[in-house]
Amino acid sequence: MIILIPAYKPDESLVRLAQQITELDAHAEILVVDDGSGSTYVPIFTELAIRGVTIIAHPANRGKGAALRTGLAWARAHRPDHIVVTADADGQHLPRDILRVGAKTERMASIGTRALVLGVRTLPDTRAEFTEPAVPLRSRVGNALTVGFFTLATGTRIADTQTGLRGFTTQMIDWALSLRGDKYEYEFSMLLRASRPGVELIELPIVKVYEPGNPSSHFRPIRDSARIYVPLLGFLVSSCTGFIVDALALFALVGVGFALLPAIVLARIISALTNFSINRMLMNDGADRPSRAVSLGRYAILAVGILLANAALMEVLTALGVMLIVAKILTELTLIPLSFAVQRRWVFLPAPPPQTTEQNERSRELATHSL
Repeated sequence: MIILIPAYKPDESLVRLAQQITELDAHAEILVVDDGSGSTYVPIFTELAIRGVTIIAHPANRGKGAALRTGLAWARAHRPDHIVVTADADGQHLPRDILRVGAKTERMASIGTRALVLGVRTLPDTRAEFTEPAVPLRSRVGNALTVGFFTLATGTRIADTQTGLRGFTTQMIDWALSLRGDKYEYEFSMLLRASRPGVELIELPIVKVYEPGNPSSHFRPIRDSARIYVPLLGFLVSSCTGFIVDALALFALVGVGFALLPAIVLARIISALTNFSINRMLMNDGADRPSRAVSLGRYAILAVGILLANAALMEVLTALGVMLIVAKILTELTLIPLSFAVQRRWVFLPAPPPQTTEQNERSRELATHSL
C-alpha cells in the first residue's frame, strides 16, 4: 500500500500524520509530493525523509492535480503491484480511516475490480455531518453545490464530492493518470469519469477533523470552484451558442414567411449540429469516448425529444399570449438542464470495458455462492 500525500506549505501536522500512520501499519509506504512549497518548508520535508517518507519535489507550485499525477506516476513506475491511497496533508483525515480505505481498496484489487474507494464524511442516507457547526461554512456550501451538480451530471449521488481520501486499485492507476487538470478540478473530473460504466465507486464513512477556520486549506473558493464547474460552464456556453444560433435562425425563418412549427424544426436542426460537435469535445476528452456514429445516433434521438418538447412548450406559451422572445427564453431555461443530464448520462456515455478473466471468474464464484 502506498499512501500518497500532496503537500503545499504544510505544517507539523503532516509530520504527526506520517508518524501515526507508521505506528498503526509499519508496512504502509508513505509518499509525499512537495508541490513547490519553497525553502521555508525544507525542515518539514527533511524531517519526513528522516522518518522514512519518500519525498518528490516540484520546483514550483503546479497544483494539487499535478502533484497527485506525479505521485501516481511514481507508484506505477516503482510499485506497479501496490494500491494507492491519497490523503490530504492538513491532518483532516485520521490515520485509521486512511488505512481502512487502503484495506478496502486492497480487497477490491485482489478480485480484479476497477474501483475507486472514497472516504466520505457521511453516508448517502444522512447529511448530519454537514450540518454540524464545526464544519466550515465554505465546506458545507461547496459540498452541497458540487453534490447537486454531480447528481445532475451523472445520475449518481455520492455524499462527499470534495473528499481527498481516495483509494485506487492497481487497475485504476493508468486511468487516473489519463485525466486532465492540474488544480482542484482534477479530483472532481475524476468523479465525473468514475461514474461511468466500468468503474465501481465505493463509499466508506470516515471522521473528518476540521481546525477552527480551516486555516491550512489552500482552496480558493472563487477561482478553484470555477475550475471545478468547468464541465457545466462549458456546456452552458455551448447551450448559449446553440440558443443564439437557434433564435437567430427562428426569427429569420419566421421573418421570411415560415410558419412557427416548421421554423422551429429547421432552427433546431441547425443549432443541434452545432451543439453536438461542441458537447462531444467537452464531455469526453479521453480515449473511452463512444464512437461518433454511436453518439450521433443517441444525440439525434435526444434532439427529436427536445424538439418535440420545445415545440410543445412554445405552442403552449404563445397560445397563452406570451411574447415570442420571452417564450423562447423560458423554454430554453427549462430544457437546457434536461439536455445536459441526458447527454452526460447517455449520449456521450461509453460502453463499459470488457471484464477481465479474473473478474469473470469472480462473477461466476459469486453466482455459485448465491444459489
